[in-house]
Amino acid sequence: MNVIRRGDSTSLFFSLDGHGTHCAGIVAAVMGNKEGVIGVAPEADLYALKLFSDDGYGYYSDVIKALEWCINTDIQVISMSFGSSYKSGDPGIEPWINDAYNAGILLVGAAGNEGTWGVVDNVIYPARYANVIAVAATDSSNRRAIFSSTGPAVELAAPGVNIYSTYWDNRYATLSGTSMACPMVSGTAALVIASDPTLTNTGVRRRVA
Repeated sequence: MNVIRRGDSTSLFFSLDGHGTHCAGIVAAVMGNKEGVIGVAPEADLYALKLFSDDGYGYYSDVIKALEWCINTDIQVISMSFGSSYKSGDPGIEPWINDAYNAGILLVGAAGNEGTWGVVDNVIYPARYANVIAVAATDSSNRRAIFSSTGPAVELAAPGVNIYSTYWDNRYATLSGTSMACPMVSGTAALVIASDPTLTNTGVRRRVA
């Protein structure tokens, strides 16, 4: 895994809550080491861009910088297990989302953990944008996880309850959330690309969804 850190908004290249490490393992934990877990796409080249402070908070301006880096580096899939519940999102980020998509990048986002029975449209941003695949979470019975956001913006769902994966400090942990479902789809997209490198991001999106 390659860790990319621009600026110095934090002293650590990993989050103390283990969130990013857990998501990274879901995508690409290696196989053959006889321990832990195997990621969905264990041979994928994984780049981790840390956007948030050690306590898990950040700014859309940092997200924009990360999107710019991904565009300039020819990244193929962006997995976004983060978001904002603000109804309109941030107007400054959508053009960058669109630029990334128009550059051929597939964007996958966590739909959010705002699930409430009776509320049928609570997907968060950036997953809510049209050029992002919004991923809801399912449980072991293949039903919507009780916490999972839902609504017309959701494009598909993936396992997101009691997911065992890598964790910080060389450990493993079980976590739940649409943050866990999102890298399931991102890893699947990586496998689709590996099987047919000629596919565009739109073609991969059709295959995955």
